[in-house]
Amino acid sequence: MGQLLFADNSRAADLALDATVTMCRNVAFGLILVDGNLVNVSEACPVLAAWKSHDYTSDSRGSWLFANYWSLLLNGQGVAKLPWRVPFDPKDPVHTPNSLDTGNSAVRDAFGRAVLALRKAGVPLDAPLSDVQKVTRGGEQIPVHGSIGQLGVLNVITPGQVDGTQDVVFGSSFVQQVRFTAEGPPQAFSVLAYSQSADPESPHHADQTKLFSAGGWVTGRFTEEQIAASPDLLIKVLD
Repeated sequence: MGQLLFADNSRAADLALDATVTMCRNVAFGLILVDGNLVNVSEACPVLAAWKSHDYTSDSRGSWLFANYWSLLLNGQGVAKLPWRVPFDPKDPVHTPNSLDTGNSAVRDAFGRAVLALRKAGVPLDAPLSDVQKVTRGGEQIPVHGSIGQLGVLNVITPGQVDGTQDVVFGSSFVQQVRFTAEGPPQAFSVLAYSQSADPESPHHADQTKLFSAGGWVTGRFTEEQIAASPDLLIKVLD
């Protein structure tokens, strides 16, 4: 479960990326007219085509462009209300919706607006996610993986502004996985995405944020023996 969560795969990209790349390549002269702006999207096509992993890990390239495109396409609507050729069917929730209708002008326009937004913000279309999705602790910028739930990413993270000048504003906080075994105590792993202390002077102000950034976990100590074995154990006896 932990590996699945931090794989940061986007179900929306699974369903719509290939169709989006094909649409991009077929735009006449590579130009889309949106909001009075003639946007050349030809440079965006190879960027998305190279994003084969469909993930929102910190080193992914093309993911930021797709996230902005998808957000603009949603425009406050639910995913099921997007222009799918095969709409959502409650009798077949696993396989529907599918086949994004890239002939719909809303899809083309959202793509053009996303490319334009990144260019206006001075963000390269192939910028790694770590350049724009991060939090600041003690003057250090820490990359944050994951993305919005509407992209079908389980590790939900709500980023700041398009240009990456605003820190992540919402998302995964306390994350825990527990394994119950036939013999022995439960095996627990957790991480605090925002770290444990709000005090900038505390050593625990950013430690778990960095651990979260790296996809790591804190091993839980359940038994007295495990607790006693902790190198950080501090015992205070109160009279």
